[in-house]
Amino acid sequence: ADSVDLIVVSWADLDTETYWVKASGIIGEVAGELGLPGNRLMFDHDAVAAYYAITLGEPGVAVIAGTGAIALGMNRHGERARSSGWGWLIGDEGSAGWIALRALNAASRAYDGRGPWTSLVNRLASYFGVSNLLNILDKVYSESPEIDKIAELARLVSEEAERGDEVSVSILREAGRELALDAVSVAERLGMVSDSIVVGGVGSVFNSRIVWGTFKEAVESRLTKATVRGPLTGQYSILGPLVMGLMKMGIRLTRREAGELLARLGA
Repeated sequence: ADSVDLIVVSWADLDTETYWVKASGIIGEVAGELGLPGNRLMFDHDAVAAYYAITLGEPGVAVIAGTGAIALGMNRHGERARSSGWGWLIGDEGSAGWIALRALNAASRAYDGRGPWTSLVNRLASYFGVSNLLNILDKVYSESPEIDKIAELARLVSEEAERGDEVSVSILREAGRELALDAVSVAERLGMVSDSIVVGGVGSVFNSRIVWGTFKEAVESRLTKATVRGPLTGQYSILGPLVMGLMKMGIRLTRREAGELLARLGA
């Protein structure tokens, strides 16, 4: 323990008091087992880590879009605000889970003739190993739906969009607009709409050039003084906890130093 300066934990789903109490208990147990004093082990919501990865602690907003979606920002007074992160049953618009559910709905509508035709009909049938799309019902409802598994379908939507499927393109563009709305709503609540802030995206959904391009354009049209950075995906998202830990130790990274650190992470 003497060789450990600080441990930083980025924790998903710390959205309610119940989760915070449980997490605090677990962190306390871990600190005890490692023989670490409380001030050498810190934890926070993964959205906070994403914020520091994007902004390096400057005023701004970070939007996470993986299986779920959430945005978090901080202004120059240290005030925080968040948007989205309501879970897949209520919201998480723009997330991989949301994209997948929209794709399933669009395919079912096309199959029935209630909506425009989309290549997702055949792609989803092939993915689930059925010759008739209707038979995916056995696959989808055979067990309790797990959003992590369903969210994997977002990759198919991106692939079909790149092949020119208009319905898939529309879903991804809507995802980009929804994620931009998350950023704008946070900026509005923190009084930063007219400020020179940093806004960025973190997470696998931003691997889609359509989602990212739409997100960037929508943010820049509403937050005209914002600098849009990212996207950060894969191992690069670990930058957030590193920045948090360094700031806790009194070290503030420059943008150049952060870039060099990212380059090392990608090595």
